[in-house]
Formats: sequence, C-alpha cells, structure tokens
Amino acid sequence: MNDGSFPSINNDEGFLSDSDREKLKSMNIELAKTTKEAIFDDTFNIYKAFTTSEEKLYLSYISSNNEGNAEKPSTLLLKIKKIFPNLKEESDVVTRKTIISKPDAVFDELLINIRNFRDGKEIDKVWFEVYKIFEQDENWNKRLREAVKALDFSNIPENITKENIEKLYGKTFKTSVSRLESYQRCPFSFYLKYGLKLKEDETFKLQSLDTGSFMHDVIDTFFEEVDTLGLALSEIDDKKLKEIIDKIIDEKLNLRQNQIFISSAKFRNQTFRLKKLILKAMKYIILSIVDSDFEVFGHEVEFGEGKKYPPIEIELDGGKKVEIIGKIDRVDIAKDENGKYLRIIDYKSSDNFIKLNDVVYGLKLQLLTYLDAACKMENVEPAAVLYFNLVEEKLDKRKTKEEIEEEIKKNFRMKGLLVADVKLIKMMDKTLETGSSNIVPAYIKSDGEIAESKSSVLPRDNFKMLQKYIIKTIKNISKEILSGNINIKPYYKNKETPCEYCNYKAICGFDNNKFSNEYNYIPNLTKEEILQKIEEK
Repeated sequence: MNDGSFPSINNDEGFLSDSDREKLKSMNIELAKTTKEAIFDDTFNIYKAFTTSEEKLYLSYISSNNEGNAEKPSTLLLKIKKIFPNLKEESDVVTRKTIISKPDAVFDELLINIRNFRDGKEIDKVWFEVYKIFEQDENWNKRLREAVKALDFSNIPENITKENIEKLYGKTFKTSVSRLESYQRCPFSFYLKYGLKLKEDETFKLQSLDTGSFMHDVIDTFFEEVDTLGLALSEIDDKKLKEIIDKIIDEKLNLRQNQIFISSAKFRNQTFRLKKLILKAMKYIILSIVDSDFEVFGHEVEFGEGKKYPPIEIELDGGKKVEIIGKIDRVDIAKDENGKYLRIIDYKSSDNFIKLNDVVYGLKLQLLTYLDAACKMENVEPAAVLYFNLVEEKLDKRKTKEEIEEEIKKNFRMKGLLVADVKLIKMMDKTLETGSSNIVPAYIKSDGEIAESKSSVLPRDNFKMLQKYIIKTIKNISKEILSGNINIKPYYKNKETPCEYCNYKAICGFDNNKFSNEYNYIPNLTKEEILQKIEEK
C-alpha cells in the first residue's frame, strides 16, 4: 500500500506474484503493474518533482509514527546527502520546538521536559502552560500527579528490622552454602527468593535442572546396583555397563516425575541423546576410580539432622548460630603410610571449574566448605575438590579413532583444585608418570615436579589457609544477612553480571544509571594477589 512517501513502500504483491504477472503479460494478459514497474514509475515521479522546483526544495520525513515507533528516512535522502555533502539537516524533534498534537504524546513529552527541568536543563516556557492545562483537566489531573510522583521514585530498599529478621530466619539461621553464594551474587535477589520465598509459576518444559537431577539419580542408582550385584568396577566391560545403564534409565522413565522426558517427540530425542551421554560419562567415571588409589567412601553424603554428618555449625557474635545443611555427590578416601586423604567430587550438567577469584569473593564456596567439614569429621587430610562435568562437546569426526578417544578423555577430565603434592596426584591417577593427567587437572614435568602453569593446584599450607578463609567468609555473609542488609547490588566481573538471568529483575528495577544503583565490582586478581589476600585475613 502506498502511504504517500517517496519511494513508495509496497511489500504486498497481492494474490498473484510478480513472476505470475510476467507470465500473464507474455500471454498478452496484462493486470496491475509489477513491483519493478511501480518502482520505475516512482523514480520518474521523483525526477518530475525535483525538476519542477524553481527556487527552493524542502525534503522532510517523520522520525516516528503515531505509536511512537522509530521510522527510517527514505534511501533517497541518503543519496542526496552524498551528492550535496554540505547540506545541513534540521530537526524539530531534537530541539523540541513543536508540540505533538495527540494528548498521549504531548503528555509523554511533558514528562520528559519535567525531568529535564529538574535536572537543571533549560526547557521551552510553553511546557509550563502545558503543565497547567493537564493539571486543570479532571481527566488528566490524577494521572499527572501519579506520573510526577513516579519521577521521584527510588528503588533503594530499606534494611529489614531486627524483629522481621527473626521472623524470616529464626533464632538459628539455617541455610545452605549455595544460598550464601546467592546472597553474594545479589543480596536483594536472595531476599526475594529465600526471605519472601517468591516463586515463578511452574511450566512444563525441559530445563538443565531437570536433566541434571535425572543424571545424578541415574549415577547414584548405578553404584547401588553394582553393590547389589556384588560387582567390582574393574569387572564391568562396555557391554555390561550398557546393560545396567539401559535398565536403570528405562525404569526411571516410567516413573511419574520423569514423564516429561517422554512427553513429546522433541523431548524423547533429547532423552535419547541424554542416555548416550550418561553411558559415555559413566565409562569415564568408572575409569577415574579404577585408575586411582582413591575409593568411593560415600554417595549423596548429607549434612543435616539425622544424616551421615550433622549440620555444619558456625558461631557468630552475640551468641547467634548458623547451621549449614547440604549434600555432597561423592566422597572418596585414599590412604598411604603417612595417613588418609579425602577428596570431594561434584557431578555437574554444565561446564564448571574453580576460580580462586570466585572463591575469595564468596561466589564459589560450596565444595571447599564441605571438604573442610568432612575432613574434620573423618580426621583426614584434604586432597582435592573436583567437578565431573556431564557435558559432551562436539568432536572432530575427521580425526582417527584413537585421537577421538583421547579427546573424549580430555573432555571428561575432572576440573577443580588439588593439593600440590606429586605423590597425591599420582594416587589420583595411577597411570600418570609425566605429562598431562587424563583424570585430574595436573601436569607432571619430565623432572618429576608439578608444572603449576598447567595445573590447578595449591601448596598444602595455602590450601588449608583457603579452608579457614572460607569459614570466615561464611561468617561475614551470614552477619550481613542477619543485619537486614538487602541492597540491590549484583556483582560485576569481567563484563558478567547475574542480572541477565535473574527471575526478579522486573521487581528490583536495577539500573546503574539511575537511583544511585551500583554494582558490586569484583576485581580480577592474580593468583599471587589472592594468596596474599588470604594470608592477610
């Protein structure tokens, strides 16, 4: 449809396409003009309009339509600017010389001018008269008052009172490490989720959380099945492994809580891929145990009332207590002539690793907290905190079978933090002499020493200092929570912030350009700076 602009815009060919019209024209059946012919006509009309002018030629275009959506200028204007580069373009929108005729648009424009006036900017005096018109109009008066009040809005929350803190969290603050990490990501988000317990409506969809829980469940059941059958892990070949995993998954898919996995063709396809991933991951989980001196001490080891371990209890100032409950996916223990060593392994359905920078700023506390507590309970030395990531990366099919196998091993190599002890590392990977381990993030040089630049390790003394630092960090976070601090202050590091995926961003209205909102900026410290920070604490 032609709206009177040049060139005219016609995106609708009608019932017959241009190619249809061309065919009919070749048969001497001519209908309306094709799009191409219409463009030629437009070009000719433009030429006539330009050549008709005797003294001055004015070209104008609208910057937005009646709905306030932006409109692009004609391509013709761009061509003219190239021909006459010294032409000056004026805009009555930029200078705000004109009052738009529609009441809604005028009202919006008035609010912009009120804000500009409050910010100390000069505005056209006509807006004072416009304000009076809306103020005296009974249909607009209330809306104007509410809008002006909104201009004074601030989203800075007040601290929770002591009385309400006790109502929310009780005399003994019972929490989990993941919740404390959540507070460090953003105190206000923590308050909405765990204080007020706001929840999103549940939707029928397959999320990473669902697949992650399902994979955890299958892995735990696998080890239970192996114990029931009385099998040694070293005896399980690929065929037996597939038989056990297939049986477990098929049984679990028939359970009501897992019906979503087979509810549609799309989900069934995802479940098929998930099944392949679990089978492949389980093969390397077994290898990581068989090729290690560490033995599985427990699966799904819990801290809590009536669980294997009691809650982790931390004393705060003023007699207040924090009780931390939680669960470890797997605890392994090894021993030699010098004593016993404990490592914690967490299965993750996404790619996880431990950054010391995240640890010292309270964003990654979970595994080290549980390691510290478990070592105290069992009276053993710490060895490692590790993630086994249940993620399958794309493989280059052009590589040989052996190269692909090495790539898969590398993909399933655990990530985390180890005590820098060559003997301990070789206890985690009995096949390792020199080079890179296929099981843990460590590299042994030809002289038998650890290559620190290629390994994720900390000397034993630093490792223990980090454990103590974690407990102090937990105390400080707990104090902040119990002080009633619910600042809207998400972290910001390396251009990353939790706001992008936050379910509560529509509630807080965080904007670091308004309302004195600020990020909690986290610097990117070097390993040496981090160790110095830990020692100072």
